[in-house]
Amino acid sequence: MWGALSLGALALAVVLVMAAVPAQDTAARPANGGGSTPAADLPLAGTDYPVPAGAIIVSPTGKDGAPGTAEQPLRSVAAAIALVAPGGTVVIRGGTYRETVGLVKKRITLQPYPGEHVWLKGSLVVSTWARAGKVWRHDGWTADLCQTCFLPEIIDPEYPLAGSPDMAFVNGKPLRQVAGANEVGPGTFFVDRAAKALLVGDDPNGNLVEATALDRLLQFDTNAGGSVLRGIGVAQYGSNQDYGKRGAMVVVNAPDVTIENVTFAWSASSGLAVFQPKAKVTGGSFRNNGLVGLVANRADDLRLTGNTFTANNQERFTLSGEAIGAAGAKVTRTKRPYVADNSFIDNIGNGWWCDLGCTDATVIRNVARGNAVNGLYYEVSSRALIASNVITGNAARGLKISSSDHVRVYQNTFSGNGTTLGLYNDKRGPESDPYSKQLGLSWRTDNTTLVNNLYAGTDAARPIVESADYKASPAGNPAFVSSSDGNAYFRSAQGGHEPLIVWVRGAGQSTEYGSLAEFSRATGSDTHSLALDASPFTDPGNADYTLLPGSPCRKAGRPLPADVATALGVPASTTPDIGALPPKR
Repeated sequence: MWGALSLGALALAVVLVMAAVPAQDTAARPANGGGSTPAADLPLAGTDYPVPAGAIIVSPTGKDGAPGTAEQPLRSVAAAIALVAPGGTVVIRGGTYRETVGLVKKRITLQPYPGEHVWLKGSLVVSTWARAGKVWRHDGWTADLCQTCFLPEIIDPEYPLAGSPDMAFVNGKPLRQVAGANEVGPGTFFVDRAAKALLVGDDPNGNLVEATALDRLLQFDTNAGGSVLRGIGVAQYGSNQDYGKRGAMVVVNAPDVTIENVTFAWSASSGLAVFQPKAKVTGGSFRNNGLVGLVANRADDLRLTGNTFTANNQERFTLSGEAIGAAGAKVTRTKRPYVADNSFIDNIGNGWWCDLGCTDATVIRNVARGNAVNGLYYEVSSRALIASNVITGNAARGLKISSSDHVRVYQNTFSGNGTTLGLYNDKRGPESDPYSKQLGLSWRTDNTTLVNNLYAGTDAARPIVESADYKASPAGNPAFVSSSDGNAYFRSAQGGHEPLIVWVRGAGQSTEYGSLAEFSRATGSDTHSLALDASPFTDPGNADYTLLPGSPCRKAGRPLPADVATALGVPASTTPDIGALPPKR
């Protein structure tokens, strides 16, 4: 077997509303990179929620101090939250609201009016400009955003301004921040703090120019447990990379909060942060955020379902070193996270990532596609079911398991990843993380189960499966894999000479297996697995990766354990196809 291989009162002190703010509005800071979607083009969902009796109404035509009825609505969301009774609902009429609320310390529901689109933004409209040579200048710009609230180690030298929360947009398209007035040109902007000026390189006349002035929308806090935020868009807040200092546009620091059908876009760092148990995040869109779409810590029983995480890490924070955090979603120190039916696509980092003591994770029926590092990543954690996911086109690896024990990998379809599957032990021990040490975690990869997975399309220059131990291990190989069977291996690119599977133990010590037969003979594993001579898919570009009618992968998998079958909603008694099971994504 592979054992031989092996984050006092409602804080309303800082409330900025677009009707109350003159032309000095705000300057937001765009991402350092491209491949993005303007906020005006981002989707909003769930605008048909009914208006309950007694709801407090907010409207762009309202007035703070009004009773908040449909006939006499309030103007700001902050005033509505201050007025609504615990357990009540705030309903927002369609429009764009530019404000910060602060701490919410009672249970509320916040939602849009049926059929209307609501955006809450951390940017202001900047409308007074003067031509200054080749650039345009707005004077009196005094947005107060923290310029030092980040870890220096998380900055990529190629993108030195990533930690600055300033952003600016023209007609929803981000401008790139530069470090000096002499660098401003088309598509860029500069904040001159000494002169209190905002400079842009694109003609603002006749265009909508927005610039970020606020760092977050709200934080659900003490006594806000059970609150609901749904159906709105949140964008362009200057959140900080330092998670303890307003590190996300919306922060959940109360238990049992529901975030439903919300779009989080263009934060300077994180879109949503969850720091309490039993949060439900469903149907959301997390797009183009500076560092990460969602970050969670100590969020036990987090349910992450039916969301899309796309093109996050627009600020290009570093992808190497121990301070890295770029991802579609990153979760740490969380028990029983449930991650199902999400899409993690084109993130400039990892797709989904659980780190620093996650335990008993369920990761099923997700799509992880085109991410710059790993599609799915389980690191220095313990116990997980990773099953029936489609993992394709990820640059580094499809799935990475690092220093994590008892991970069960069933029924996944891998195609076109850099390396399909990586199993590793890094140098760290659990004593470096008090939480993990208290739980008694080993931070060693062992007892991995690999069953009924379809490993397809790995380039011939890289192994399909790679294992490496970077710890100062005792003599003998760690038991990385306890069971591997019913899998199918297909390398689409021909002509390479790299082995199918590589086991590396320390510098210069490796065992390479060039064929499945050779691997099985040496380890006793994969005795019912398949080595495919041709692509098993009807169309390799098909997002469902449908198997050919006559594919040898059909009805060739091993029977599933009862709990795995229950989690996937399929009968345990049947012989499944190899690869992701219906419903396909």
